[in-house]
Amino acid sequence: MDSDSSDNESNFSGFESDDLPLADLIDSDDEFDDSDKENESVVEDENWTVNDRSDRSKKAFCGPEPGPRFDLDPDQTEWNFVEMFFPMMLVELLVEQTNLFARQKMEIKHDKSWRPVSVKEMMAWLGIRIYMSIVQLPQMAMYWSTDILYGNFSVRRIMTRDRFMKVLQYLHCNDKTKMKPKGHPEHDKLFLIRPFLDVVKKMCLTLYNPHRNVSIDEAMVKFRGRLGFRQFMPLKPARYGVKVWVRADPVNGYVNDFQVYTGKDANTAEVGLATRVVLDLSHELRGKWHIVNVDNFFTSPKLFDELLKQETYARGTVRSNRKGYPVKQLGKKTVKTQGDFVFATKGEQLASVWMDKKAIYTLSTAENPKDIDATVLRKTRSGEVHEVQAPRTIPEYNQNMNGVDHADQMRTEYPTFRTSRKWWTYMFFFLLDTAITNGYVVMRESPFHQQKSRNGKPKDRTVLDFRMNLSRQLIGDYCDNGSAVAKLATVKAGHFPGQAEKRGRCRQCAKEKRRRECHVICLECQVHICVPCFKDWHVDLANSM
Repeated sequence: MDSDSSDNESNFSGFESDDLPLADLIDSDDEFDDSDKENESVVEDENWTVNDRSDRSKKAFCGPEPGPRFDLDPDQTEWNFVEMFFPMMLVELLVEQTNLFARQKMEIKHDKSWRPVSVKEMMAWLGIRIYMSIVQLPQMAMYWSTDILYGNFSVRRIMTRDRFMKVLQYLHCNDKTKMKPKGHPEHDKLFLIRPFLDVVKKMCLTLYNPHRNVSIDEAMVKFRGRLGFRQFMPLKPARYGVKVWVRADPVNGYVNDFQVYTGKDANTAEVGLATRVVLDLSHELRGKWHIVNVDNFFTSPKLFDELLKQETYARGTVRSNRKGYPVKQLGKKTVKTQGDFVFATKGEQLASVWMDKKAIYTLSTAENPKDIDATVLRKTRSGEVHEVQAPRTIPEYNQNMNGVDHADQMRTEYPTFRTSRKWWTYMFFFLLDTAITNGYVVMRESPFHQQKSRNGKPKDRTVLDFRMNLSRQLIGDYCDNGSAVAKLATVKAGHFPGQAEKRGRCRQCAKEKRRRECHVICLECQVHICVPCFKDWHVDLANSM
C-alpha cells in the first residue's frame, strides 16, 4: 500500500478520513437516546452474532512488571541513562568511521585543515548539537557570530566554527566501500546507518518492560532530499521523509521497538504489509496477553486472529470494507444519532459501529461484550460538556493509541537534526534523539532520581532540564586546542612575531580597510601582522572568542 517517492500513488493516511484520531472528530449537541437499547435483538448472520452480551472473559496480563529492567545508582547522571541506549562503543565507532572516511577522501584530494577527531572531541561535538537543539538559531554559522545581539559566546569557547563544520563534513557511521551494490542479494538500503540502527533498536527492546497496552503506528523522519524510499504523508507534520514503524508505550511514550520502511522491492508492492509489520513489532509480546492498539491501516479480522494465536489481544479502528468485517450487520443505517452503537461478535472478536459526528467502525479482541457499555465526554455547540454513550472500545482506544504520538512529541520538541543532503544523517539523529527520549523516560521513573522542590514536594523532570544537563555532561571541560581562548597571546601559547619569507598584507590593517604589507607573521596564528597591529590583532582575537 505504500509507495516510493517516484510513484504517483499516495499513502493511505493522506486521504482516508478514518485515519483521523477519534478525539479530533467534530462534536455535536445531539443528545443520546437510549430508547432503542431495550429493543435490542440477537441476529445471527455469517457467523457474526449481533448484540450478544454473553460473557467472554479475558485473560489476565501475565507479563513482567512494567518499567525499567535496571536501576542505576543515585550518582548516575543523564549521560549514564542515555548511554544505556547509545553506548560508548557507538561513539568510538563514530570516531573510527569519521577518521576513516576523512582518510579515504584525502587520498583523492588532501585537506590540510583536517586532523583526526578524538572520542572526547566527538562527545563535545555531540554536546554542542544537543545545545543547538535547545538554543535554536536559523543558521548554524550564527552560533559563532561576533554580533553582540545574535552571537553565541559559549559555543565559540568550546570549539571553533571551522573545526565543528569540518567534523560535520566527514561525519560517517559505516564504511561505504564495503556496501554491496544494488541488485546484489545482500544489498542493504540502510547500510550507511546499519551498525547504529541495530544497537539502538536492541537496547530499546531489552531495557524496558512494556505496560499491558502498547500502540503501533508510523512515525516520519523529516527529509526532503532525493531518496528511493522517501514517503509522502500529507497529514503528518513532516510530510516528506523516511517512514518508521514504531511500537511505543502509551503510558510514557517510551519507544520499545521500531522498523524502518525501505519501500518497494523491484517496484512490487509487498502483500500483507500491515499484517507483517504488526506481527514483527509484537513478536516479543507473545504469550503475555498484551493489548496491541492500531489504527485502521493495520486492523483486520485476519490480523487479530493471528495475534490471538500468539496470546495477544488487539483493538483498533477499522475500515468497513475490510475482508471478513461484518459490514452487512453494522452498516451506517444501523446508527442514526450521536451515541447510537451496534456491535457483533464472532468468537473472541467484537466489531462495533458507533455514531459520533459520523459512523466510527472498530474491532477488538480485548473487550468483553458483557461490559460493552461506556461513555465519552463531548461538548455541545454552547460549550457544555455532557456524556455520550459509546462501546467500551472507543474510550480504551483513545486512551491507549497515543504512544507513538507521545514519543514523537518528546523526540521532536528539541530535535538535534539540521538540514542536510545526506539522508542517513537524519536517521542518525533520529536514533540519537530516540536514545535521549528513552533515557529521559527511564530516569524519570528511576526511584533514585526523583526530584523535589524547595518545599520537599515531588517535582517532575522535564525534557528541557534533561537535555540541558546532558549537553553540559557531554561537553565537560573540553576546549578546542585551536581556539583563541586556549591560545591567548602569552609566552606559553607561542604567539611571537617572526620573519616570513614573502611579504603579505597585514590582516589587522585589512580589517580596518588599510593596505599595508609586511614580512612579520605571528608564529602561532600563521598570518601576516605588522608590528603596530600585533597587540590589537590578538586582543580582538581573544575578545571574539
